[in-house]
Amino acid sequence: MSARPSGSGSAEHAIPVPVGLPVPEVRGGRTARPPRHVRVREERDILAAVRAARDAGSTVRALGSAGSKNDCFRTGGTTLHLDRYDRVLAIDGTRVVVQGGMTVGALNAVLGRHGLALPTHGEWAGATVAGAVATGTHGGSLRHGILPSSIAALRLVTADGRVLELNRGSELFEHAGVSLGTLGVISTVTFDCVTRFHLELVMRAVPFDRYLRDLDVESRRHEFYSAVWIPTARRVITFAADRTDPPATPVRRRERFCGTTFVLSLLSRRLGLHAFPDRWFRHAAVDACEHILSPIRDRSHRVQLFRLLSSDWKAAEFAVPAAGAVETLSALDAFLAGHRHALTNPIGLRASAGDGFSLSPCYGQETFWIDLFFTGQNGFATTLRGLFEDLGARCHWGKHVALSPEHLQRQYPRWDAFRAARRALDPAGVFANPFTRRFGL
Repeated sequence: MSARPSGSGSAEHAIPVPVGLPVPEVRGGRTARPPRHVRVREERDILAAVRAARDAGSTVRALGSAGSKNDCFRTGGTTLHLDRYDRVLAIDGTRVVVQGGMTVGALNAVLGRHGLALPTHGEWAGATVAGAVATGTHGGSLRHGILPSSIAALRLVTADGRVLELNRGSELFEHAGVSLGTLGVISTVTFDCVTRFHLELVMRAVPFDRYLRDLDVESRRHEFYSAVWIPTARRVITFAADRTDPPATPVRRRERFCGTTFVLSLLSRRLGLHAFPDRWFRHAAVDACEHILSPIRDRSHRVQLFRLLSSDWKAAEFAVPAAGAVETLSALDAFLAGHRHALTNPIGLRASAGDGFSLSPCYGQETFWIDLFFTGQNGFATTLRGLFEDLGARCHWGKHVALSPEHLQRQYPRWDAFRAARRALDPAGVFANPFTRRFGL
């Protein structure tokens, strides 16, 4: 396998551009306009598209599964479609190299056949590897970091037509781990995997006050621990998962956000339903880790259809220091008492270990995530922003960013270093778009 070992003394390595790449057509001394859509099948397709956009003074953006709840993937220039760029390129022990357009679900299936697994990942199996990495997608575990924490190396196509191979431990690697695509196009990712394992997940409903009391202990007792909170019903539905032996017959888990939790939340908000039988949520599932950790199988077009039909709904995920999670939830509970009808779904809760990626919400701290779904009516978003900015929150880059650019710049100690790396790699803004410009990235 060609990937360099993790922790080697080397930093970034420029890979020679393959010969024979298509070049932009020149008409009357001017470079022709690059194509608007490029179907990527090989790395050379990415290189050719980037060079054409650069020479034409245009922009280029890689499109993953388009599952983000914001416009971080939209561009007015060339769009790279990566759905055919989706192969596993090498497996060497527990180290696996994959193309950026492969979905997490497809990768899990291949890894499972080889007795391997990612240590953790997000709940949506339809996310592409490159997209999940670039936006800092995470699972729910204080023992594991976000998905980029499992990366040993990645290949990055830059605006000047080079391919950089970035190894863990280099400065550019720490910037590229969560970059929103602003440093270049992630071509391949090298993961450090683990032996495939099985999980037993236990679901139950507990009073909100008990959840707060036990939160730190339960988060550290279980390898994976997440929840959904229905504030008006004063109940939290918890999902605790730990390793177990392979079952004779797998039992599928229930999703955190499902029809039952949606209806109960709606009835609680609209009709004052303040209790429901806890036995409705007594359930145990035993299955392979990939099925427990990524139960959501919706295709990407359903995500975008939902976004279109619920244009006034926002899905924002705030990241706060895990050490202050109880105080944050108590403050949010008091705040929501005056905004009962603004929420459209239960609230998602989970945590992640800290890391060293410049734009990671988990940079330098264990992080507690609060996933809110709400309408944009009556100024709720503005007041919610004030609450979480006072709490020093960061954000999930793949969802609605409800915090101001000025606030976010203060929350990331390596913000200026990241921007300097971005300017050095892409001074002309080939990978910029309105979303990244809004945040000064």
